[in-house]
Amino acid sequence: MTTVRALPNFVRRLLADKDLCRVAGEVSPFLEIAALTNRECKRPEGGQALLFQRVQGFDMPVLTNAFGSKGRAALAWGEEAPHLLGERLAQGLSQAPGLDAEARLHHLLNREGSARTPPERLCLAEAPLDLGRLPALKSWPGDGGHYLTLGLASMRDEALGTINYGIYRMQILDARRCAIHFLPHSLGARLVADYQRRQKPLPLAVTLGGDPALLAAAALPLPTSIDEGRFLDILRSQPLRLAAAPWSGLPVAADAEVILDGEIVAGEWASEGPFGNHTGFYQPAAPAPVFHLRGLYRAEETLFPATVVGPPPMENAYLVRSGEPLLLALLQADYPQIRSLRFLTEGVFHGCAVLGLQAEAVRKPLELARELWRSGPLRRSRLLLLIDAEDEVGEGAHLLWRVINQVRPERDLLEDEGRLAVDATRKHSRAPVLPDESVLADIERRWRESGLD
Repeated sequence: MTTVRALPNFVRRLLADKDLCRVAGEVSPFLEIAALTNRECKRPEGGQALLFQRVQGFDMPVLTNAFGSKGRAALAWGEEAPHLLGERLAQGLSQAPGLDAEARLHHLLNREGSARTPPERLCLAEAPLDLGRLPALKSWPGDGGHYLTLGLASMRDEALGTINYGIYRMQILDARRCAIHFLPHSLGARLVADYQRRQKPLPLAVTLGGDPALLAAAALPLPTSIDEGRFLDILRSQPLRLAAAPWSGLPVAADAEVILDGEIVAGEWASEGPFGNHTGFYQPAAPAPVFHLRGLYRAEETLFPATVVGPPPMENAYLVRSGEPLLLALLQADYPQIRSLRFLTEGVFHGCAVLGLQAEAVRKPLELARELWRSGPLRRSRLLLLIDAEDEVGEGAHLLWRVINQVRPERDLLEDEGRLAVDATRKHSRAPVLPDESVLADIERRWRESGLD
């Protein structure tokens, strides 16, 4: 049975759009691929996707920076642009019953007609149990080892009866073991702690490749009770293609490039790291739970996806920002006074969020920030920057200009458990400095006539 695979299809689309560079020369996954990728990521608008066709010591090409531009990140969601998916989600939430966005979202997931398509058969060949055959990257000189950086982990939350999909870095320890890094407050960390407490192994399967939309959805800070796969099913017309991993039975992409199937063994920890992080510094080595490989499966002519983590701008920021319309829809279901949302590249992932507020509906912006930190998609944002909805978000320099000239620290800053909110909304009515419209029109005409364009 021949299965059309999503990631090679994505590559073909990028080639047709002249948005992918095929690197023909031999390169090493030890520092070289990452160095080339890092340089490309720093080009204007994120550069191109890179396909390294000859990887030293390995029989599969490596794809990096696949989602490292606004256009490619949007394409990851499928044929419909993220802003259209956001509009569909907003409409569904507005019509669903429930006290908050999470309850309304559960209603949409459980309503008649949203049942999951039956799983397909996994049509990948079984491969030797040897993680050393995968061209995992060592990205920075001080990294503790080689990492799988774009694996999508599937875990079952027995308490909620849901599947959690998460992107967690995995350091290869030997042929059959990886140390997995979980952020302390992530659902993955909670599941690991629960299974460790009960002295039970935690089944876990990792997808490399497959439908990029599931990867994009896993990067969203959705409520922990929400299955990212089912979330996609209510947004898109095309169903998500899933199969059961042969050993664990967990759902994985039916059209994956590589599947790692196994379990996290209770009570076993290993040193993970150091790891060159997006902060520009190495995250120190620390104990991490250990994944044991029980089955490895790969497609014919395997395409190996990887991402490089480091100082921004990098691919991860584009992928996260592509989900802004969806997160805005969730926020507006609870806080209609929020009119816009923007994640700053420098914040990486959800570290810094800029919110445009409808001024007449928000009397105390900092109190709103405190509410957003209690629960919801921005609960882990370390910096919330609150501006007036009619202000253009602009880039970092524009926002810094507004903060410097609008904010009084004793009045407009809120610190809470290491997080900071900045109220840069206007506190009084002053006429903004704007040029005369008629003069602008005249200048535009004369500008062209003078040949200054």
